[in-house]
Amino acid sequence: MNTYLERLAARSLAVGSVLCVGVDPQPEALPDGFSPDLRGVERFCEVLLDAAVPYAAAVKPNLAFFEAFGSAGMVALERLRGRVPADVPFVADVKRGDIGTTAARQAVALFDLLGVDAVTANPYLGSEAIAPLLSRSDRFAYLLCRTSNPGAGELQGLEVAADGASGAPSEPLYARVARLAQTWGPGGTVGLVVGATAPAELEKIRGIAPGLALLVPGVGAQGGEVDPVLRFGPATAAPAGGRPGGGLLVNVSRGIAAATGKVGSPSPGRDVAELLAAAAADWSSRLTI
Repeated sequence: MNTYLERLAARSLAVGSVLCVGVDPQPEALPDGFSPDLRGVERFCEVLLDAAVPYAAAVKPNLAFFEAFGSAGMVALERLRGRVPADVPFVADVKRGDIGTTAARQAVALFDLLGVDAVTANPYLGSEAIAPLLSRSDRFAYLLCRTSNPGAGELQGLEVAADGASGAPSEPLYARVARLAQTWGPGGTVGLVVGATAPAELEKIRGIAPGLALLVPGVGAQGGEVDPVLRFGPATAAPAGGRPGGGLLVNVSRGIAAATGKVGSPSPGRDVAELLAAAAADWSSRLTI
């Protein structure tokens, strides 16, 4: 059974890019011709996936945008999951993390029922809480480390005391998360979420954890720049280093989905698909390996 990092490397090599297509459908932002309800959301996501996946190293749906429609939304997501080819890593943006028994059920729901390859997880409860998300050699968890939102520094930037037992210096909380994450799981099943909007922190994190795979949101609509991400994002050591793409994924959501605007066409599926494919191809070419 291939590991997640092996599958990600194979896909990155196949498309020559580290583009991760974010799927965050907002009903009010759908282009003309798509109804602002679950039916319209699902149809738009079908068009988005068909158009963008050929250029993508991975796909990352945010489950909140489907959970908001209740059980019908989750059924729609399951159908969309089946639309993504097996060789394309499917990353569930869920930010899970709870006591061990709860996390174990989260792992069943996400890995076994929905069939995702990787998840985002919150390390705030410590390693014990997220162990079920890290324990499977063929699955993966990206731990929130230094996120891309404007208020990220309120907690993530807090200085924590030096730890004599581990030799960790006094450092920001995000740095301690990166340091600890290297010791969690069986090896090769944990990475970090680091926002492109914090390039200095990204460089620092890469220095602390040279071997961890990174999922980087925040380019495009949030203002993050591509160059620092491509410079510091790829891993330089094992387990993610030495592979095509260096374990890096750069998420683009609105930068692709919003390319359609309001097209007002009598055949929106065809024209929207062309616009989405062009945007995905452009981003893929900007994120080459």
